[in-house]
Amino acid sequence: MVFLSILGPMFIMAVISVIGYFIAKTNEITGESKQLLISIMMNVAVPCIILDGAFKTKVGKELMSQMIIIFIFSIIISLLSLLLGWIFARIFNYSPINARKMAFIAGLGNTGFIGIPLCAAIFGPKGALLAAAFDTGVGIVLFTVAIAFLQENYQFSFASLKQLINPPIISIVIALFVIIAEIQPPEIIQQLNGMLANLATPLGMLYIGILIRMMLKQKGTMSISRLTGPILLKLIIFPVLTIVVVVFTNFSMLMKQVIIIQVAMPTMTIAPVLLARYTQDEEMGVKAAVYSTICAILTVPFIVFLGSKIF
Repeated sequence: MVFLSILGPMFIMAVISVIGYFIAKTNEITGESKQLLISIMMNVAVPCIILDGAFKTKVGKELMSQMIIIFIFSIIISLLSLLLGWIFARIFNYSPINARKMAFIAGLGNTGFIGIPLCAAIFGPKGALLAAAFDTGVGIVLFTVAIAFLQENYQFSFASLKQLINPPIISIVIALFVIIAEIQPPEIIQQLNGMLANLATPLGMLYIGILIRMMLKQKGTMSISRLTGPILLKLIIFPVLTIVVVVFTNFSMLMKQVIIIQVAMPTMTIAPVLLARYTQDEEMGVKAAVYSTICAILTVPFIVFLGSKIF
């Protein structure tokens, strides 16, 4: 049932990406334009999806415990994915710096930009809350261990931890407060929040389409074959390993489904920004984000189908 329900959202996302591609083809897209889309997505749309889940879902102790479990599970699996990605890269003779970049590409997925909207579309507000809990774990690993991992001469500073204080994280705190205090916002606030939440999927996939166009236009020198390994790890091997792990847990079916979908997400969209900043390799980040997202249109339904047959 979940396999069939995921086909519609994935098809819609693919179509919107194509629209984004043609928008970028017929219009000049500047760095400021891309940053504006990311800003609206991460500072408005995704936080509103999280709040929408809190407004529309009656949360008891069971759901709270599920969110905590998924949050912890997310941190563990993100750390293991980074480690395994690095080990695989070293086995195949990648240099130390390239092994770290490959591990980053393979280890952390687009759980916020695509994962939360997708889970919200399939499972509703409850699914969005669980997906947000998973994304929070990924975010903590990203802005602590992963960024340190990318840098050869990393020095810890409390300033780097400020990146953890961002709108999605703040919205989760607010959502928990709303849930615990059993606050019911006015209907007009809920409607406004819902309208803004609906921006998430269109904006996210328009941005992916724009990235596809810019990547094809710029071309670059790096062969896509270099990314075959990490993309295969990200989209197939790690999700299959996760299915094997969660099948032996007593997690609810919804928890298992959300975890599998989140683990199967493609390389995160901000990979180009982070790889450019910390390794001076924006091209690898762009190509990894674009190609893994294109492939995910096919691999995510496959992984969901595989999970549905096993659970």
